[in-house]
Amino acid sequence: IRADIARVRSLSCDGTALSNIFARLEYNLSLSYFRYITSLHYGFVSPNDIFNRIDTVYVDSVKKKMSRLCDMPVLRPDSIFYSKSVQMLSPDSIVGYVAGLSPQQPLYTLLKQRLANEELTPQQRKRVLCNMERCRWRLSTHIDDCKKYIEVNIPSFGLRAVDADSVLTMRIGCGTVKQKTPLLSSKIKRMELNPQWIVPKSIAKGIAYSYSYMHRNNMFIHDKKLGKLPPEQSSLEKILNGEQYIVQESGPKNSLGRIIFRFENSFSVFLHDTSSPWIFQYKNRAVSHGCVRVQKPYDLAVFLLEKKDQELMDKIHYSMTVQLDKTAKDYKPIDKSKMKKAVYLDKEIPLFISYYTVYYASNDDYIVEYEDIYGYDKHLAGKL
Repeated sequence: IRADIARVRSLSCDGTALSNIFARLEYNLSLSYFRYITSLHYGFVSPNDIFNRIDTVYVDSVKKKMSRLCDMPVLRPDSIFYSKSVQMLSPDSIVGYVAGLSPQQPLYTLLKQRLANEELTPQQRKRVLCNMERCRWRLSTHIDDCKKYIEVNIPSFGLRAVDADSVLTMRIGCGTVKQKTPLLSSKIKRMELNPQWIVPKSIAKGIAYSYSYMHRNNMFIHDKKLGKLPPEQSSLEKILNGEQYIVQESGPKNSLGRIIFRFENSFSVFLHDTSSPWIFQYKNRAVSHGCVRVQKPYDLAVFLLEKKDQELMDKIHYSMTVQLDKTAKDYKPIDKSKMKKAVYLDKEIPLFISYYTVYYASNDDYIVEYEDIYGYDKHLAGKL
């Protein structure tokens, strides 16, 4: 493009017809314009293409199966976007139009400011560019368009529940490097109090014959034909075939804790309380099998409510704190009128499980670097 502009200005065509040079300029300028605005507005790369081709589940002589780590329904440019972009090519509208295509979220602005720091090392600069790209991915429900939402960020082991100018923050525990928490977007629909836990097959196959372990952790066998059975009647073959499930009773030992937050996803992961609250004291909190454990489950439950009904909040609190173990010294008869099993939200709340290695610190005023615990920056930087 630069060379052709120079040829036109100097009329040094080198034997090439001037009309051919103008045609080439028209083509290359148009192509560059569309590449630039689509990348600015929708991202240079697709997260699903990158993150679903990282971890190998198994390889045989016929095929190679990759682990799905991402389900982010990103939007792509359509004919309406291109038509509007052509209409905006007049001199008085193009600058404002292009400026408006960038992500509008505050994090993107802070990343741009950080990129301008001339003291950044090449590695730090690359990391900032990776996180700016993450901001560009436009989901079907985009964070820029949400007044109230929840964002879980894996590298910072943190959760931000945002409602306009109000922000609730808390620590989280997430999946290990071998059992990564997937990246996704969804909407929280309901909360369940004192849930039972249906143990996933990946865990169940390791404890199928550990009868004493199952007894200690209040687990039983659910057989599709015979119903509830003691641990001694478990069958690994039936568990793997889906004829039996290992189930953990509600209560203080339940791995899901006293409340779970449900949302649609293809990974069977959720946000939930935990029976191991001490994990929030760890620096590295990649400790789960993929689900997200939250530090302040009651506060999150209240945040999700559209109307802060005191009676409902009291029932949620009572249900989360009442003693369920009848053998405990402090056990008292349960007031069933105060118990809640489930709360369906009047308005579903958008949830984003994301992966930013440069992200907010303890408040929203500045951003800091976090450890790339899953090693995703390397793959993203390579694609960029």
